[in-house]
Amino acid sequence: MKSTLGIILAAALTSAAATGPIPGRAKPAARPLTDGLAVLEAIFPVPSMTGNEERLAAKIRQLLPGGSAFDRDNLGSLYLKLGPGEPALTVLAAMDEFGYVVSGITADGYLTVDRPTAPPVPIYDSFLIGHPVLVSSNRGILHGLGVQPAMHVLTKERREQLASNLTLDMIFIDVGARSEAEARAKGVEILDPVTQWPDLVSLANGRMAGPALGQKAACAALAAAASGLVGTESAAGTTFVWMAQTRLSARGERASLGAVRARNKIAPKAVLLLDVVAADRGEKSPVLGGGPVLFQGQEGPSAVREAVESAAKEKGLALQVLTGLSTPALSAFAAAGIDAVVLALPAKFAGTPSEVIEKKDVQAVADIVSAAVASGRVK
Repeated sequence: MKSTLGIILAAALTSAAATGPIPGRAKPAARPLTDGLAVLEAIFPVPSMTGNEERLAAKIRQLLPGGSAFDRDNLGSLYLKLGPGEPALTVLAAMDEFGYVVSGITADGYLTVDRPTAPPVPIYDSFLIGHPVLVSSNRGILHGLGVQPAMHVLTKERREQLASNLTLDMIFIDVGARSEAEARAKGVEILDPVTQWPDLVSLANGRMAGPALGQKAACAALAAAASGLVGTESAAGTTFVWMAQTRLSARGERASLGAVRARNKIAPKAVLLLDVVAADRGEKSPVLGGGPVLFQGQEGPSAVREAVESAAKEKGLALQVLTGLSTPALSAFAAAGIDAVVLALPAKFAGTPSEVIEKKDVQAVADIVSAAVASGRVK
């Protein structure tokens, strides 16, 4: 017996827990990069835990037209400015997903983990048990599995605690190693990122589900819009930003660190932030199937809001317009007096490994961004 830790799923899955490619389905037929779903399928399998977004940034850069003038900042955010001119409209989306870091390696080869940021929902840690994960090492991607101590070797008190008050010290990651040396030989090091297995599931009625799906879809919509606007005169002066480290707070304020860094680097006049908002959570909540959600950071007139509303009308796309909502990234700009508006993808079960979105909303957001930028309404 390997140890007192019990394997939760079939041994076949853990025996495959070796260095391997990022999981994904068969390569689909080529589609234009202005197709938001095509971009989403390409970037979804790429892990992008907070502070470790470099793989996703590289993938987005690879997908966009060659010759595009990219820039980076010290956090790892990716910037694309189109054409000459002073910064006018800046369109942003967050790259980082929630994840864990390797905090230790046991003598018998299991990994312990800790959180670098607060979980999106209180019960998120429980989703690790029995579920496959990715460990992003410097040597590549390792496949692992969340396991727990075998129940039959635990005391009654420990079993009750495991059932009612799960903590991270009860969860281990099995990467198919039998010792610390074997785990390290596979490339595992302390602080390596650990993220949920990126299983993208197509559902009935034009929906899809997966971990961090809303955030990856916002990045995909931004990339699809940027791809269609590269080289156009109407987009000159527009900056597209895929932000890193947005789940961390900036020192001295509650705003998102990645958003504050982008604000200080660009000093934008106006901001359109692509984000995710929880749907189907009550009477005042956005609904899944009602179209993208629009809300702004402060009261009063907004050229960005008007541009988005006009673009949606021009394209015949539904919008859900709400008030009283905010996000840490939005507050970074609104608090500085910048005309800042959010265009969000509604997601059911937001903050879980099974976020559900509408496929049509991904392209709707991309089309609205393209039309809003091309209209020249925001100067």
